[in-house]
Amino acid sequence: MKTRINLRNIFEAFIIILIIVDLVLLILITFTTVSHSLFTTIIYFDLMVCIILFFDFIYRMQQEEDKKAFIKHNWPDIIAMIPFDILSLSPSYIFFARVFRLFRLIRLLTLFRREWKYISSFFKQTHINIAIGMLLFTVFAGTILFYLLEHGINPGVHTIWDAMWFTITTMLTGNSDINPITPDGEVISVLMIIMGISFVGILTASLASWLIKKSNKTGDDIEERRLKNIETSMDDIKKDIKELKDLLKEKI
Repeated sequence: MKTRINLRNIFEAFIIILIIVDLVLLILITFTTVSHSLFTTIIYFDLMVCIILFFDFIYRMQQEEDKKAFIKHNWPDIIAMIPFDILSLSPSYIFFARVFRLFRLIRLLTLFRREWKYISSFFKQTHINIAIGMLLFTVFAGTILFYLLEHGINPGVHTIWDAMWFTITTMLTGNSDINPITPDGEVISVLMIIMGISFVGILTASLASWLIKKSNKTGDDIEERRLKNIETSMDDIKKDIKELKDLLKEKI
């Protein structure tokens, strides 16, 4: 069978990635303190995600015949796409910070609920959770080793967070504003680059494999529906022929 990857499958994968990133960023600003510029950037990113979720909700609702049943079944999605956090940029945020944080936690739960079945299905089909586990282990192990090797020697490494910043930026971009000084630190830097490249390759391959499998399943479902329609039509034709035969017998 010819593999067909339609735009809807690609868009669904894109939404899953967006929501995962949005969840991580919202958790970051909920439980840690970040700079005002980073906070503002995350809030506007969340607003963009909410807008995309809104149009996706409208599109999915238009595909359903029973709109009321769709809304009744998917009402948590409405909460997930309301951009409560944009209000946190207002001057009165300080007075209502706890209320905004409560709304944010509710949205985190609804966002997680919305995409969990897709995320779990994606993990089950691609086993990408194993790669993510190895990536997290590498980040923490690399952070600790780099801190132990460079702390007190490297002027850019003062805390464990500096070491983690080095590890993450090196894995993501292959470069960092903190440069290793010791030979062992340089070895860790090379290993982080290799792990980052490997993870990107695994993630890309997993996404491609998931899209192909989903597209093939969609194609199989369409063919199955067509066969069922043909069988139903054949049964109707047989029934009509039988009725005609009975009618002819009665006239004879």
